[in-house]
Amino acid sequence: MVYSKEGCRFYIFTRWKLGKKATEIRGELLQVYPDTTPSLETVSRWIRAFTAGKTELKDEQRSGRPRTSVTKATTVRARSIIDEDPTVTLRFLALELDISYGSAYDIVHEQLHLRKKCCRWIPHLLTDEQKAERVRICRVWLAEFEPNGPKRFSDVVTGDECWISFFTTRDKQSNMVWLGDEDPRPQILKEGFRSRKRLFTIFFNSQGPICVDVMPEKSTITAQYYTDQVLPQVLEHKANTAPTRRRSHLLLHHDNAAPHKAYLTMQYLEQQGITLLPHPPYSPDLAPFAFWLFPKIKSAIAGKQFHRIQDLARTVNSELRSIPSSEYHACFMKWRKRMERCIEVGGEYFEGM
Repeated sequence: MVYSKEGCRFYIFTRWKLGKKATEIRGELLQVYPDTTPSLETVSRWIRAFTAGKTELKDEQRSGRPRTSVTKATTVRARSIIDEDPTVTLRFLALELDISYGSAYDIVHEQLHLRKKCCRWIPHLLTDEQKAERVRICRVWLAEFEPNGPKRFSDVVTGDECWISFFTTRDKQSNMVWLGDEDPRPQILKEGFRSRKRLFTIFFNSQGPICVDVMPEKSTITAQYYTDQVLPQVLEHKANTAPTRRRSHLLLHHDNAAPHKAYLTMQYLEQQGITLLPHPPYSPDLAPFAFWLFPKIKSAIAGKQFHRIQDLARTVNSELRSIPSSEYHACFMKWRKRMERCIEVGGEYFEGM
């Protein structure tokens, strides 16, 4: 049987009622629980308590040692310090308040209910007008792409330009390896600002990739190149895959970069009868190539070293075509959900998708 304080006190009470003395009771307890038997003074103290009329065997509630560090005044001071500088550490807070690190932890976590979180990176500081425009365009999109709406996601072709390096560093989490205390850490080459890279233009739809164009070395995209080299590839693919459908069914989506909005580009789209879908200002979170495809491709080729542009282009094409069509379709469904989320938060940038 497990020893308990209440059981021991009940035995003392019972034997005392039978006329036994404190020394006799303690001697009996020693025979059964030699390691946990209370002292003679404790047994005598309980007998005196029972004689005075005590019947409760449990310990009475005690206030305990008064708290001298975690007080209301200290908590208020901690709050003011954090409000002044939200980046302060617990160690600095403990030194500033002249309390222990544990007390500082208790004040911040248990009293103030605060947790330190990383700041969120955002692409742009949006104005109220830009937030309103994001919401407006998302509403237009959702209205036109309803199940019975005038437009279908299967007719949308979206794409953009992306710099891809000949060597892309893997993220820090992917580089973690198990090592012993004495094992040296492996070295990973960090991608530098001047690393070799080439500008790719990639377009895709809900079924898969449409075209991949590689810019010549030491050059960047212009409206002339965009209309002469890139967009004709998009039209050619559409003509080959859906020859019976008119070009007016092609819904083109790209961001608001200068070559995309240039007069030459707009004139070309009008001549070809292509419908250009609006894109909200400063909204990579609402562009499938930015929130899904480009990060996916860069992650797939991370850690691989390329020496020739032919090898890099071949690998990018291979990775694009290895993605199942179901994932391309899921990306467009996620696009819809992102628009709904943008409306819910009033045009602000959002997380968790």
